[in-house]
Amino acid sequence: PYTISALSSCQLLPQGENLQDLLPKDIYRRLKRHLEYVRLMLPSWMTPEQRGKGLYADYLFNAIAGNWERKRPVWVMLMVNSLTEADIKTRGVPVLDLYLAQEAQRMRKRTGAVEKVEEQCHPLNRLSFSQ
Repeated sequence: PYTISALSSCQLLPQGENLQDLLPKDIYRRLKRHLEYVRLMLPSWMTPEQRGKGLYADYLFNAIAGNWERKRPVWVMLMVNSLTEADIKTRGVPVLDLYLAQEAQRMRKRTGAVEKVEEQCHPLNRLSFSQ
């Protein structure tokens, strides 16, 4: 829970700033339109297995793109890159690190982190717009 919370916080712009204030108006409008398109398409991109597991398109969209207007541009870029039909179809299948953590917990094994949230987050947050 700490990792998820810290990573979410690290992605956010400083208090009082919004993505709309940072991006050129035309790019912001295109981004907003694209996210509206993804929201409309998401139900058709989901697999029957995902629906069978109780995943809903609105929940999935909010889990991925929720609060996007408060995120730093680099994190929005990464988010947009993951909002494809192919990536959506794999949601609900745990990524390897999550799977291993769940297995370790099930087996009552001790776990530790290879890297801290800050080691992932800070280098990305230091990128300039041109980078």
